[in-house]
Amino acid sequence: MKTATMRKFCFVLLAMMVGLGAGAKTGDVNLDGEVNITDVNAVIDAILSGGANTAADVNQDGEVNISDINIVIDIILGGGDEDELTPREINLDYSALTEPAESIPDDEDAVDYGDYVENTVWVTTVNIAFNGETATVTGNPTTVVASVDGAHVTITSVAKRVRYIVTGTTANGSIKFYSERKFQLQLNGVDITNPNGAAINNQCGKSLYLVVNEGTENTLRDGATYSMVDAEDQKAALFSEGQILVSGKGTLNVYSVGKNCITSDDYVLVRPGCRLYLNSTSGHGIKGKDYVHIKGGVINMEIAADGAKGINCDSLVYITGGRTTIINTGTTRLETDEMGNAVSTGAAGVKSDYNMTMTGGTLNIKSTGDDAKGINVAQPLVFGGGELNVVCTGKQTSVAPKGVKCDTDCTIQGGSFYSCAVNGKALDVEGVLTIADGYTSISNDDPRLIEVVY
Repeated sequence: MKTATMRKFCFVLLAMMVGLGAGAKTGDVNLDGEVNITDVNAVIDAILSGGANTAADVNQDGEVNISDINIVIDIILGGGDEDELTPREINLDYSALTEPAESIPDDEDAVDYGDYVENTVWVTTVNIAFNGETATVTGNPTTVVASVDGAHVTITSVAKRVRYIVTGTTANGSIKFYSERKFQLQLNGVDITNPNGAAINNQCGKSLYLVVNEGTENTLRDGATYSMVDAEDQKAALFSEGQILVSGKGTLNVYSVGKNCITSDDYVLVRPGCRLYLNSTSGHGIKGKDYVHIKGGVINMEIAADGAKGINCDSLVYITGGRTTIINTGTTRLETDEMGNAVSTGAAGVKSDYNMTMTGGTLNIKSTGDDAKGINVAQPLVFGGGELNVVCTGKQTSVAPKGVKCDTDCTIQGGSFYSCAVNGKALDVEGVLTIADGYTSISNDDPRLIEVVY
């Protein structure tokens, strides 16, 4: 159809649509806050120019064609995607969680034997006590050297099987570890704020067993600006070069205004019984390099930084237990690279640069920022059990919001899978989507909502 003919057709439609309210949540192709005849024209322009305007792909099928025109027309006329969609309520949940008894491996050849603090006999105890502007270190053997500057403590150790027990409060303190061996760090009622960097900074590449003692509440806070040391990373309020293995039945609160809440340049494991609250206005909640594994516990996150994720991993994400709730209010972060090109980074509840697998537990995600996603996975997503609830309520400004986005394949084969993107697509799979037989109910008539229950 020639341009003039198409435009004549659209103006005839305009005469039919006078007085009809736009009020729609999708179809605003020209991003002026309304859905009207100008959006129909914008889709036509995109078709004639080869579909360069990604916002014109209203139905998110990867193409811009007459189907997108029809959807915009339906919205204007009061049908189609204008229908109100009320997603599930997702809120932070601090209620008690009954978890099955944890099975601790006793075979030294087991792959995860070393992940358990119980499988090491800790022979030395060092106490670190904060008291306002000062800190005291006691019990240290000759193989553990403690340097104290005000309330900033630096531990240098070559000792094996050392357990550090930390107590007290400081508004200007920190602990930094230089250790050649794995160690245990017990938080026993501590509140540490470091205005200039990480509250806990482990420069050891070995395992950090972080034990949050039962009956205690512990808080870590970083500063808005980090004082960096040459050749050293410092990426979070709680940072470790090695693994971070979180256990214990106490409560840990981490607030970040400078970088991330918890970061390991190896992997992060959270075991049953833990209670974590993570709040970041600057970066991610949990960031892992090799993988992030949530085996249990009650985790609540509030993430408010543009481009940030609740859980972010360069490789694998596993959810096998516990209850994790992520509320992300961030939107797209816009930057300029070294070549002067514009670069955008979207916010998400969970981002995995490789696979994501969920077989148990509950994962609740609410992303409210424009363009934000619930789950964004670069390699296959396998959902085999547990309960997943994803809600995205943001609008499209540069890219379409997605509930669950998989760059390759997605398999749903158990549990309860729910995804809703009020102004986008609930499930976007670029590869093969497999929904196994045996489900008790399924709902996917509306591209904004998918629910599969086994």
